[in-house]
Amino acid sequence: MKTVIRTDNLTMRFGGVAAVTDISIEIPENEIYAIIGPNGAGKTTIFNMITGAYAPTSGRVFFRGEDVTAKNPAYITKTGIARTFQNIRLFKDLTVFENVIIAKHLRLKSNLFEAAFRFPKYRKEEKRFIEETSELLNALGIYDLKDAVSSSLPYGKQRRLEIARALASGPSALLLDEPAAGMNPQETIELKYFIEQIRADFNLTILMIEHHMDLVMDISKFIYVMDFGINIAAGSPDEIRANKKVIESYLGSGDYGSVD
Repeated sequence: MKTVIRTDNLTMRFGGVAAVTDISIEIPENEIYAIIGPNGAGKTTIFNMITGAYAPTSGRVFFRGEDVTAKNPAYITKTGIARTFQNIRLFKDLTVFENVIIAKHLRLKSNLFEAAFRFPKYRKEEKRFIEETSELLNALGIYDLKDAVSSSLPYGKQRRLEIARALASGPSALLLDEPAAGMNPQETIELKYFIEQIRADFNLTILMIEHHMDLVMDISKFIYVMDFGINIAAGSPDEIRANKKVIESYLGSGDYGSVD
């Protein structure tokens, strides 16, 4: 099985504080993996290093074998890694369609002069982006909302829109930062099936940070557990449920099964 994302001994220090220490993970193609742990464990810091928001203090990041350590975020997105954020980052005054088509422009080949004067090359690209955005919204079941202002959408639909915008960049790997945050139980159930759908339909490799343990245990093939910037355990959902160190540090004695 091909490895899509790999980190080797990633470390991130802020001043004298180590946010992440010697983290090595491997995410294989077309699987859903998760990173869990209490707040402040370093989970989002790992995402930030993978996507170029942070340059690690030490260690390397590889995407499909290419060393992308400390490359700028635009380069990494073009290479094929997209992400969402814990706090939804939509253009709240723009429509659903406008939010998604903006992400398409990352793939724009026309230069600024050609775009400003709407040369045929740019108009051709623009037409293709409109068609592709319509197809994407339709595939994700939100085409009927294309003219709605994003801030008017229910919370669960805003999350789905943020994922749609990430998919508009054409990634092969998708990083989801707490996608179920703020969702009610029904929205979380719908999210589970939505994530499984997009993984299959878009041939995606997915790495997810999530506190909703029912969702994590039900959807993930493999889980990394963080605590105080260190990976304290790694394994299948069943192995993580049974790990005494994980139970003591994070899970407690709850029964974590399916969200169904």
